[in-house]
Amino acid sequence: MNFFKRQHLIYNFLIWSLVAVFTATQLFLKEVQSGSEGAGWIGHFRIQLLVWWVWGLITPLIFWLVNRFRIDKGILLKNIFFHLFSSVSIVAVYLAFYSVIWNTVALGSLDYQMFRAIYIALFLNLFHWHLFIYMAILGVMHAREFYVEVKEKELRSVRLEKDLLESQLMMLKMQLQPHFLFNALNSIVSSIHRERLDTAINMTTDLSELLRISLAEADKELVPLSKELHHLKTYLNIETHRFKDLEIVYDVSEELMDKLVPNFLLQPIVENSIKHGISQQQDAKKITVAIKKQEDEVVINIFNEGPPLAKEKREGIGISNIKKRLQTSYEKGASFAMKTIHNGVVAEIHLPA
Repeated sequence: MNFFKRQHLIYNFLIWSLVAVFTATQLFLKEVQSGSEGAGWIGHFRIQLLVWWVWGLITPLIFWLVNRFRIDKGILLKNIFFHLFSSVSIVAVYLAFYSVIWNTVALGSLDYQMFRAIYIALFLNLFHWHLFIYMAILGVMHAREFYVEVKEKELRSVRLEKDLLESQLMMLKMQLQPHFLFNALNSIVSSIHRERLDTAINMTTDLSELLRISLAEADKELVPLSKELHHLKTYLNIETHRFKDLEIVYDVSEELMDKLVPNFLLQPIVENSIKHGISQQQDAKKITVAIKKQEDEVVINIFNEGPPLAKEKREGIGISNIKKRLQTSYEKGASFAMKTIHNGVVAEIHLPA
């Protein structure tokens, strides 16, 4: 904090003005209680305001000294001794100002003998109190400096954690996209070899559209469900050229179309369903994508006909990365599981609503 900014200086003098109000009121009440005639509240306030505003002038100096000679590890003793010397010197000078103010404002003159007598009296009676004031200012400013440092470290930690999280997610997505791209290109090449040129052209057109979508959303970790479904349908347009009997059923709640979900979430799961389900069994042709809200969760079920899950089968890059992305984005707030049911396999994802 720059204590020499106008706003901070105003706050500084307002605080010391409040102290002047308090001490002036205290002195005035003592007069009233004793029945003696004195300067009255205004008179006391005028003197106290000048007295405490001297501390207002000293406070920025103490702040500068805190920044320059902070009591910290490695320089603890050295700077403690410095501030002890500094406090004694500043309080001694302050009491001199106090004596001048008392002589000129309260007594109306500046006589050396009177100044000397008042200075000695103030030094003997008030030195320790004003030494405590210096130490209190020193403590408050150190506490504030340490607090600001802790907050800055927390903020840096959050930023680093966020940057790391984004890097991890981007890395996972970069692994997924080439994986799908190579599979699609292999399918196009296969169609060309079989002289299915119309199929190859249509697949190339759909692939270019899918790549355009992927590039447009590359910097987004979360996208509306409607966009994610459009992404999936564009991908399935490519796969229907390979699997003519492929039947896709969508059962998605309209209220969830604006729900934000991880970008590129559904395509790897459906790709896995086709690779390990539809393509492995002759009569398997149906994939169902069901997305519903259940209490405080969004449940995504992707079912495919085909053979049951193979025991102890190693997960592919698509499914493995889906799990990592969900864990990275939601920690324990999301889950992913696959299981065999009836005549096929279902992949089930739970996301926070």
